Amino acid sequence: MPAWATTTVWKIASLDWPPYASAEMENGGEAIAQLRELLSAQGITLEVDYLPWEQAQTMAAADEYIGYYPAWPSEVKSGFIASQPLSYSPLGLITLQKNTIEYRNLVHLFEQYKVGVVSSYIYPENIQSVLDEYHSTVFYAPTEQALVSMLNRGSVDLILATPKVVNHVAGEQQAKQLRMITQFADVPLVLALKNNEHNQAKLAALNDLILGPSAHKEDFKKPTQVVGTYIKTPGVEPFIKLIEKTYADMGIEVKLEPVPARRGLVLLNAGLTDLDVVRLGANMAQFGNVTVVEPSLASGEHILLCDKDVPCNLAVLSNPNAQILTARGTLESLAQFDIQAKVIINEQLDRTPQLLKRRDVEYAIFSTVEGESEQYLKDFNVVTLRSFRLNHVINNKLDPLLLELQRIITVNLHEFTPSTIETQNVSSQTR
Repeated sequence: MPAWATTTVWKIASLDWPPYASAEMENGGEAIAQLRELLSAQGITLEVDYLPWEQAQTMAAADEYIGYYPAWPSEVKSGFIASQPLSYSPLGLITLQKNTIEYRNLVHLFEQYKVGVVSSYIYPENIQSVLDEYHSTVFYAPTEQALVSMLNRGSVDLILATPKVVNHVAGEQQAKQLRMITQFADVPLVLALKNNEHNQAKLAALNDLILGPSAHKEDFKKPTQVVGTYIKTPGVEPFIKLIEKTYADMGIEVKLEPVPARRGLVLLNAGLTDLDVVRLGANMAQFGNVTVVEPSLASGEHILLCDKDVPCNLAVLSNPNAQILTARGTLESLAQFDIQAKVIINEQLDRTPQLLKRRDVEYAIFSTVEGESEQYLKDFNVVTLRSFRLNHVINNKLDPLLLELQRIITVNLHEFTPSTIETQNVSSQTR
């Protein structure tokens, strides 16, 4: 047994947040079961006390606990340190199927509608800042179950919640009456450990377990050159420069080729390439040989682009007579939305705005860096659907480089500004 594991019992505080954590579930919840399995391989027993969330975070400071889990990074309090992400939870604004919700952007939603949130949660900074700004339209409840009740009574128009949790507490029939309005980037779930010398050793070892054994291959030889791919789409150039600089700082040359969106991941998963510049991190779970590199490079958003002469709202997605151009990965990322329109798959993403301008189709779901969708308003009407995290990804044969990659990316991000607007202008001049 390694030295850091000499304490064979780790005790944590948690909350009732099914299906991620719950004393009522046989496995203790999906997130708890995942942590327990990880630790049991090292001969460590996980003990869990399920408490109201604020109480759990307070109690975790006591000597008998090592920390609390599952927490969002925004909930890691002073005196605690966060592990690598063990999992992720979606987060979005949900309403009843029967409710008509019209909006232009997130600010408009909070200006026009009443939103229910859980009072004990500290939401990610970008979301919490909106809640603080529009406090007059924000209403609090103690749990997700209470949020659903508020929505059913008409006390609020929308609830800010994790879909899997809402579906679990609402029940199968009620869940069918709910629909997603807009979805934010998936939020990491981390273990918050008390920040002391003993736990720092545990944290380092736990992070190694999370990253997996391939991150410590003894026979690994650092390459001098790697081969990678990228999607040819507006705004990719700043990401290419960032990744090229990152590997150059590691003494590695990068050879890159543009590919259609899905093909790049097929090649990467098969080990025929070493990396892809930037991808939607939440979509990588289906590719067993692909590792998502933290931290995120930026946030992106999926937007519905509409011809100026046709209706442009969420109802388009559920209209079986509408035709929508999009990529396979984008469709997978929007699994929480009720899409019944006819979908036309297009993996050549740089062609999407052109096809829409030519009126080959009237609708397209497109992706851009978060906050830059306004550049398309001249030619199209735009509805924001969801946000997501953009990450660099590698084939797991490069996992031994993971910690070095994370460190150098973190440093290089200080001088990184993704800009699809600037890049598009440059591209239009060179075509």
